[in-house]
Amino acid sequence: MPEAPPIHITAEPQSIPTNCLFKVDRTLFDGMLYVSDQAWAKEWAPLAAYIFEHVEGVRGVKIHGSEVLVTMAHTPEDWRIPARNSGAAIRGFLSEESCAVKPGAVDALEGDDLLRHKAQFVIDDTLNPGLASHGGFVEIMASDGKNLYISMGGGCQGCGSAAMTMKQGVEVAIRNEVPGIEGIYDSTDHAAGSNPFM
Repeated sequence: MPEAPPIHITAEPQSIPTNCLFKVDRTLFDGMLYVSDQAWAKEWAPLAAYIFEHVEGVRGVKIHGSEVLVTMAHTPEDWRIPARNSGAAIRGFLSEESCAVKPGAVDALEGDDLLRHKAQFVIDDTLNPGLASHGGFVEIMASDGKNLYISMGGGCQGCGSAAMTMKQGVEVAIRNEVPGIEGIYDSTDHAAGSNPFM
């Protein structure tokens, strides 16, 4: 029997210090799923459940295509330790299992994770198609209960109209469609954008 090809994973710390993004050399889930409920993950998202079980201090796991975003409950003093543990957990899971997310998982979402998913749908379906015409986009970088931390990228990062776009565009659109969301916070590093205004 031929040996399974090695699993390649790269880790990329994010602008939000509790987050680290892991890029895997294979598709994990043909869609997007964020989960913070460990009991729910055990039933519907085996990869997320495995990460919760093997990495101490994880608050949430987002699986999207070939990427895994791990959010810690607190900013690590040294990201190398949870990053190494998270990478090892992803590799360990994939060496034994192939189903990262079970069919029907998105429809089974509930609570705060369902709110985040609905907000993501508004971003993907309504906001980003419009912002793309200006070379920009927004994305949810993290969530804490009913609070969202959103980052602006591309032409929106550093744009002089960014604050207005966030307040009157992004926030209004999300609140209209997902009234359960409480706080929406701009976590963009606007000074690093191509048109910085700060």
